[in-house]
Amino acid sequence: MTDLPEDLFTLIYRRAPTEQDRARLLAVKAGLGLSSRDELWPVLMVLDYYERAIRSGRIDTLRDVERVLDELKAIPDRAGPIASAEAQKAIARIIEQASDKIARNAAQKSITTADRISRRQLIVAAVVGALVAACLAGTTAWGMYLFLEARGLCAEPPFLTDGGQIGCFVQR
Repeated sequence: MTDLPEDLFTLIYRRAPTEQDRARLLAVKAGLGLSSRDELWPVLMVLDYYERAIRSGRIDTLRDVERVLDELKAIPDRAGPIASAEAQKAIARIIEQASDKIARNAAQKSITTADRISRRQLIVAAVVGALVAACLAGTTAWGMYLFLEARGLCAEPPFLTDGGQIGCFVQR
């Protein structure tokens, strides 16, 4: 095997070349036109070694990932009853939290609506009360005027003073 530097291959790969290794490297040699003593051989073999190592690492990684995924897929089957009970508890907690939130929101809306209605009724009552008080004060004033007029306390009909008040001359 003089076409391939076997001692260099053994030094880099730490094993003897297989027939597939020989065929692959001889194809590279033929494609690049290299001799068995060419100084590019160490670079090519190291690059080939790294490429093989990376490819092997990828394959091992994919196998490990598939193994882990298979184990993960098997977990629900093994833990079916436990997971089902835990899932039901989790669903019950979610439903309880949601119902509490809905109840709080409904209570808050009804309190807000009641407050709004109470405020509106308070305003209406205040306006009606003010109108009733004004009417009552006017009626009382008119009644007092009629009472005083009927009793004859004023000697003359009432009149407006310079200050805008009502005045009359009282008879003694």
